[in-house]
Amino acid sequence: MLNLDCVPISTYCKETGETAEAINKRLQRGVWFEGVQVLKVEGVKERWIDLSEVAKWARQNRQNSRAV
Repeated sequence: MLNLDCVPISTYCKETGETAEAINKRLQRGVWFEGVQVLKVEGVKERWIDLSEVAKWARQNRQNSRAV
């Protein structure tokens, strides 16, 4: 198994079950940012997802499941 920090959006969607539309909506709403979670790579048509930034975002925005 490869340990990658960034993957093409098509790979991210295939592996996570998320859609490119959902990613675009996050970008439009300012939940994710181009240059942070989503990267445009020079000379490459497809955008890439920075998995370490997505993991940081998920940890910062997770719901606290512990009873208060």
